[in-house]
Formats: sequence, structure tokens, C-alpha cells
Amino acid sequence: MSQQWQKMLQIDSRPSDDKDMLEKVSDEIHSEQCSVVYSPQGGGSKPEKPHGFILFACIGSLVLSLFLAALDIMIVVSLVEDVAKKFNGYSKTGWIFAGYSLPNALLALIWGRLACVIGFKTAMLLSIVIFEIGSLVSGVADSMNMLIGGRVIAGIGGSGLQSLCFVIGSQLVEESKRGIVIAYLGSAFGVASIAGPFLGGAFTTHATWRWCFYINLPIGGVAFFVFLMFYNPEGKGSLRNSLKATWTHLKLVKKLKTLHGWIAFANELAFRFDIIEFILCTAGTVLILLALTFGGNEYRWDSAAIIVMLVIGICLCIAALVYDFYLFPRLPTVKQNPQYSPLLVWPLIKKPGILTPTLGVFFVCAAYMCQLNYIVQFFQLIYNQSAWKASVRLIATMIPTILTVVISGVVNSKFGFVKPIAVLGGISAVVGGGLLTLLTNRSDSSDHIGLLILPGIAFGATIQSGLVSVQLQVDKTSPSAHADFVSVTTLNAFSKDLGFAFGGVICDTVFSVSVANKLHGNGNTWPIHSSNELISYRGEYFDGPRSKMGNLISNSIRNVFYMALGLSAIGFLFNLFTSNKMVDLSPHPKVDEESSISST
Repeated sequence: MSQQWQKMLQIDSRPSDDKDMLEKVSDEIHSEQCSVVYSPQGGGSKPEKPHGFILFACIGSLVLSLFLAALDIMIVVSLVEDVAKKFNGYSKTGWIFAGYSLPNALLALIWGRLACVIGFKTAMLLSIVIFEIGSLVSGVADSMNMLIGGRVIAGIGGSGLQSLCFVIGSQLVEESKRGIVIAYLGSAFGVASIAGPFLGGAFTTHATWRWCFYINLPIGGVAFFVFLMFYNPEGKGSLRNSLKATWTHLKLVKKLKTLHGWIAFANELAFRFDIIEFILCTAGTVLILLALTFGGNEYRWDSAAIIVMLVIGICLCIAALVYDFYLFPRLPTVKQNPQYSPLLVWPLIKKPGILTPTLGVFFVCAAYMCQLNYIVQFFQLIYNQSAWKASVRLIATMIPTILTVVISGVVNSKFGFVKPIAVLGGISAVVGGGLLTLLTNRSDSSDHIGLLILPGIAFGATIQSGLVSVQLQVDKTSPSAHADFVSVTTLNAFSKDLGFAFGGVICDTVFSVSVANKLHGNGNTWPIHSSNELISYRGEYFDGPRSKMGNLISNSIRNVFYMALGLSAIGFLFNLFTSNKMVDLSPHPKVDEESSISST
């Protein structure tokens, strides 16, 4: 790689810009950065797979980094009520989840491109730093808007952690062992799912909810150090080369003094990072979620503001898809440069083996976030339990998640099965979602535990099988095998996090609208007219779980579970059409994978 740096430095020293040479050298650096998976010796023509302690240390660093990102999703489940009371903004609490999950989703594809430019190690370290900044802002927030802003910053960093961890981890081993590695990474999510609500509840009840974000600072520091020390895809010079790549690209800023420099910069943004699609998709998704947040709360559903946001949001999302699927590949610049490709690659997405599990992951994750959020709300609002006690209930959901992920990984590696796991996840999602609709303020203790098991199994089976399935669809003999592998892996992260964001907002919308309708339709004798007022009033005048207000809250939460059941049913249909392709358990995948990777 040193020859590329010398070429770039020589260009940098020239008095005038050579646009074509800049793009050529940038493409060479991009290709080499993206193709190196792990090469302890450095300089070899083929990347080598790590073994023994090196492999263990690499996976360990990834697990710790992913734990950090996953913890921030789950730890906030238990602080919703306290934050809503403090900032008087219950209708916005969905954005505590969506503010983190939405950038997680939208930036997942961008982080894959950025890592190919500056190196995967540098990109991961940058992700941790951004995540830590967001956690600090969230911890010191003095308003709901500032808290949401901090969550957005943390979500930008968390997006890099979640997407890059699975890309790096999946390529540290051969295909036959990939299921085990994904299971290890998925188990980090499962452990965070238990530790997050538990720690969040303890902090919120016995200290302050702000520690739910402060705790990320020391954990993030450890994750940064471990990853810095042990993940060295190019041997001892790994970090140095990645930093050189970053510095070399930063030096290209000087080229902006000329017109050709601006053209080259615009080409990078428009074609390597597909910034146009990103802007359209981001704006459209945010408008749709804002409409769902304010509809029925701040504004009537038939108000001009809500209708305009929904119509424009949907149109922008459609425009983003049309641009990536139809216009982008036909642009002359794209045809001349094989390094340029859209964030959403239609030849990949249109494959049933990639499309169906991706959509299955989206709908199951959306349903799971709804269930997870309102299981905690159920025990807090109906039984007046503390955040800590309510969060402990989630153990009945999280333990099945961890066990399912681990068992699924073993089944993938030993027998090669993927689709049976996906179908199991879909069935569990529907049955578990249906059982949760039976959870009321009159349910006994056995129902409180037993009804929470199947949603955990559904989530664990779906995220495991979904990722393995889309990776199996990549043609290892294709010249673009590695780029395609990164694309489908980040696409899976995109669908998962978008599902979390959508579920986090839509569940609060359903609950708030249900509460408002019941307050207006049942001869309301309370001095309350919205979900925000209901939460405050309930905390001050708790009158038991089976009171009239307890019935109102229970019925409203049941509506959330009905909505989650519908999402689960759609997810099951997509899981049912998952590809029958099995994991290659033969002893020769090393040749196929490495030759295809090195050819890029």
C-alpha cells in the first residue's frame, strides 16, 4: 500500500490538480483498503485468517464494541417514565429510541463506504469516539430536545459500531464458522438486552437516569483500548496505514482551491457515498416518523401539517429508491468508474434470498421494540412498580434471546441450516405476539413470565438467520464479491435499526392515540386529556392496577401489542420465503473466499 501513498503525495506536491489521476489513485486506495480483511504478515497478495489467541482477541474486541452500541438501545427502556415526568414530554419519548435507532439505520450503509476509504480500524475507533460524545450530551441534557439530540449523535457512532462489527467479524473466519461468530456478536446484543434494562432500572430508581448514559463513557474507553490493541488486520502497521489513509484524504481538502478539486470532491460525495440518495431517504424517513409522532397528539390526523409531512416523506423515500435503482446506474460517470455504486444496489436487493430476510428482520425488530418498550410500561403504569423492578421482568424475554442466538449459531455451523431457524423465528413472533395480547391488568404472575418467552426466541432466531441468509447469497466468484458482502451485511444492519426506529415511534403513537380516544369517549371525569397528563396524574394518584384508570391503561397497551402482532405476522410471511440455501460446510471455502476478496 505504500506505493499508493507515494503516488498521492507526489500528486499533492504538484502545483496544479490532475483530476483524473486523483480519482485513479483514490480508487486504488479504496480498493485495497476494502479488500484487506486480515493479514498478520502484511504485504501478502491474499488476506490470511487469524487463528488462536489473535482470533479470540479480535472477536472479543468486536463483542465489546457491539455490547457498547447494543447497551444504549436497551438501557433507555427503563427511564422513559422518569424522563417524561421531568421534561413533560411523554409524546416525544419514542424519539429517545428513534433518535438513536434512526441514524443507526440511515448511516449503516455510509459507514461501510467510509471504512473502505479510511480503513476499518480507523472507522471503528471513530465510531466509538462519536458514540461517547453523544452519550455525554445525553447525560447532561436539560431538556427533552437536548436529550434527543444527544441520542442522535450517539446513534451516528453506534451505527458504525453495529454495521462494521458484523462486517469485520463475518470475514475473520471461513463461511462454515461464520454462524458461530455471528452468534457471539449476537449474544453481546443479548447480554446488553439483560444488562441494559437492569442497569437502567437500578440507576433510575436508586441514583439518577443520567447514569444510564454516563456508564457508556468508561465502557467505551475500554472498548476503544481493546480494539486499538488487538484488531490489526494488516499486522503491526494496521493503525498506522489506516491513519495514513485518513490523513491523505484529508490533505485532498487543499485541492478545493481549484475547480477540478471541487469536481473531484463532489464526485466522491455524489458517487462513492451516494449522498443524494442518503439526503432523500433521511429527509423522507424523518418526516414520516415526525408525522407519526405528532399525529393525534400535537395535531389532528387530518390536519394539513400531518398530511403534508406524510405525503412529502413518502414521496422523498420513493424518489430515493428511484434514484438508486434506476437513475444512478445510468449516469455516465458511474458507468466509467466501477468503484462507484449506489447505497442500495438493485441487482442485490431484487434477489428474493436477500429481499425477504431483510424485510423479515425489519418487521420482527419493529414488533420486538414495541413489545419491549411496553412490557416495561405495563408494569410501571399499571402496577406502579419502580423502573428497576419493571426492568427485571425483561429477563424472561432476554434469556431466550441469548439462548436462541447461540443455539442457532451452533446449528448453522454443524448442520448448515438457515431457513428452518428463520421459520421458527417467524412462528414464535406470531404466537408470542398473540399471547402478549392476553396480558392485562388481571393477569397472574405466571402470565407475566410465560408470555414474554416467545418474543425473545423470535427476535434471536430472526436476527441470526437473517444475517447469515443474506451473506450466503453473495456470489464468491464475482469480481465484486467483497463489495457485495459489505453491502448485504450493512443492508441487514440498516433494516434492523430502521425496524427499531419505526417500532420505537409507532408504539408510542398507538398508545397515545388510544389513551386520547378512551379519555374522550368514556365520560372522562379526570382532569387529564392526553397521555402526558395521564402519566403525571397516575404517578401522583395511583389507585391500584384494577381501577378504572388501570383498565384504561391496560386496554391502551393491549392495542400496542395488537399492532406488534400485525408487524410480527408480516415478518413471518417474509421469513417463510427465506432462501433454502445452506451454509457451505466443506473444508475448501478458504480458497473461494480469499481469491474473490483479493481480486477486488
